[in-house]
Amino acid sequence: MNKLVLALLTIGLLAGCGSKKNKSGKDDFTFEDFRHLFAEAKLPYKLMPEELANKKSDTAGISPEVLKQFLTDTLGKSDFPEGATIKFYPVAAVDGAAVNYFVVKAVGKTATTAYICFLDKKGHYLNRLPAGKVADKSDVFYFSIDTRQVIKVTNERELEPGHRSTREDFFGVSDNGSTTLIMTNTTGDPGAGQLFNPIDTLKAAHKLSGDYVSGENSLVSVRDGDDPKSFQFFISFSNKTGCKGELSGTGHFTGANKGEYKDKETDCGIAFQFAAGRVSIKEIGGCGAYRGVRCFFEGSYAKKKAK
Repeated sequence: MNKLVLALLTIGLLAGCGSKKNKSGKDDFTFEDFRHLFAEAKLPYKLMPEELANKKSDTAGISPEVLKQFLTDTLGKSDFPEGATIKFYPVAAVDGAAVNYFVVKAVGKTATTAYICFLDKKGHYLNRLPAGKVADKSDVFYFSIDTRQVIKVTNERELEPGHRSTREDFFGVSDNGSTTLIMTNTTGDPGAGQLFNPIDTLKAAHKLSGDYVSGENSLVSVRDGDDPKSFQFFISFSNKTGCKGELSGTGHFTGANKGEYKDKETDCGIAFQFAAGRVSIKEIGGCGAYRGVRCFFEGSYAKKKAK
């Protein structure tokens, strides 16, 4: 009889342990379980409109109970019509220096929105930032987080066939999850062709330093480095299909008219070839974190005359 009682108790304990992994949120669903719902990603991170627009998901949805337990039950309420049915999907978890980023996709009947949820290192929810949205192809939002943990939210809007405007908002994130708008860059409106250049005011005494352009919306800016063997650069381009890319960093001269950049965080690399008032760039590594999927860092740019 005692053996039968002991066996029943053992079965009960095993059943109780098995219920811990219930993803309904009604049992002991831990933060580790919650994090495992998300794909692990590293900085730099980018969520493109194509991925956001795909309403099919390779992962199971996040239940309302789990959403409330680890994030907030108000996620999406201010961005979707009252009473709308919203399904939430885990996209990616990215570790930052002060906060961690959990990307959640909210799918409604007429629109899909991406949220960056900020959690502290103990897994406590702090804040959220709506950073992506796809309702129709003429007006889309998407975002990227660079290695400095600056969030860039890009809005591309079709003004008329063949003419699009772009607005880029750059945000910093504090330890408590609050966000600060650092700067805004716009192109395609009446001021088309006036790209924001973050290194514009830096020293440009080297013979190869200067601004190289291709059309109204593509720029390779080169400035002096900390020593004669290095240079700073900023690249921003947009091709005829609307595919865009942006990258900045420090390169090193490998010859009298050659230079090279290698990203420390990814496999991305750029080769620079200077000749006769021009610079040609070529992608020598995978730079998908800094550009669209249908274009590359490549092409020839003509040097502008110094003012």
